[in-house]
Amino acid sequence: MTPTLPSEILDRMPPCDIEAERCLLGSVLLSPTKLPDVATAVTPTDFYSEANQAIWAAMLAMDGAGKPLDAMLLARALKQRGQLEMVGGAAYLAELGITVPVAAHAMHYAGIVRQKARYRGLIHAATDVIRDAYAETGTPEQIADAAEAAMLAADRATDDGPVEASAAAVRAMERIQDMHANNRHAGLLTGLPCVDEAIGGLFPGELTILAARPGIGKTSFACQVAYHAALRGRQVYFVSLEMSPEELITRIVCGQADVSSKLIRTGHLTDNHLVRLCDAAQPFARARMVIHDKPGITVAEIRRWGRRIARKGLSLIVVDYLQLLTPPTRKIPRHEQVGLLSASLKELARELQVPVLCLTQLSREATKDSKPQLHHLRESGSIEQDADVVAFLYAPSKGDKDAATEAGHDPESWNAALSIAKNRNGETADLRLRWHPHRTIFTDPNINTFGDPCVMM
Repeated sequence: MTPTLPSEILDRMPPCDIEAERCLLGSVLLSPTKLPDVATAVTPTDFYSEANQAIWAAMLAMDGAGKPLDAMLLARALKQRGQLEMVGGAAYLAELGITVPVAAHAMHYAGIVRQKARYRGLIHAATDVIRDAYAETGTPEQIADAAEAAMLAADRATDDGPVEASAAAVRAMERIQDMHANNRHAGLLTGLPCVDEAIGGLFPGELTILAARPGIGKTSFACQVAYHAALRGRQVYFVSLEMSPEELITRIVCGQADVSSKLIRTGHLTDNHLVRLCDAAQPFARARMVIHDKPGITVAEIRRWGRRIARKGLSLIVVDYLQLLTPPTRKIPRHEQVGLLSASLKELARELQVPVLCLTQLSREATKDSKPQLHHLRESGSIEQDADVVAFLYAPSKGDKDAATEAGHDPESWNAALSIAKNRNGETADLRLRWHPHRTIFTDPNINTFGDPCVMM
């Protein structure tokens, strides 16, 4: 039998404090200079009483027009709106003016009004979920995502208003001094020194696109970054649309144990290999990484799970890969679908304030013999626009090798390259890497070299 809400719950009066609403309005009438500050904390819909809603809206309109505010002028404004009698007439406004002896506690009353409004918002959001679920207006996933967004919006304590530059400067310097004192990077480190030195790591709120042709190692690169972060206590949410969790872990373990995955697939493991694999798997007992391997997952689902994980701390989201995500609609051209996906991932990074590392395919125009360019991003120029960082992983050409040799670098020490083609908050760079195919990992070819060891000269 389907459970229903008890009538005593549905019939109860929603949370409100009419007296606090009256005191708030009275405080502003007593001291109109407090209105701009209070207006950042409450909106007309935060008032439960329709009369008080109308009064607050009229006050905001008068303030916005630069008009003076007192009980008589407010009554005139409400009369022009045809709302004076509805709110209780001039007598009610006069009562508000004597409700509080002083206006000093206006923000305290505003806090009470806002809190009650948040409670009502949660109730409305929950009621909408029940209504939509009964009416089947949308898929369960769509209803759940809309519900979670509504819950978060209802529970938000304050609006995201402008920040004083002076306050932002203080916070920025505190952050810089903290990083200096602890000798650490601002971003989440990838584990590859040359990459971390070039871009500073992966930053909260930023979308990093890693693009490559099939078979170049972009999934291995992403696994390596995720594993490095997870072992250092950073929570990682890895969304895999191609490989199962077991396949991803096997790839990482083989790389750490220096055992070719081919030996597993062909049944040629020795006892020594097995011991090394078991030893390499032990660190996963403390690694903070969750793997989501749902094919065709939507960004809305990723957002929903990301929000849940973020409640306990989240440091990185990895998506492998962009073109396999299910778009919100298939009624538009494919390049527009991909554009919506990349824009949604950027919004996700900003909402959760975590780095999002998203893998993507290069178009067929990107040949194996040349360095990829931004226009080679497959199916959408919007990817370049939305991304904060765009990196291309590719096999270096003979020309790249010759140039490195002329600059005095050993051409045999590196066999992979990473081009930072776009960096919204820093410099671009071309980096040298060493790809170990049997281990499916990348290393810095000149790890002990001073300076920027893998920057191509």
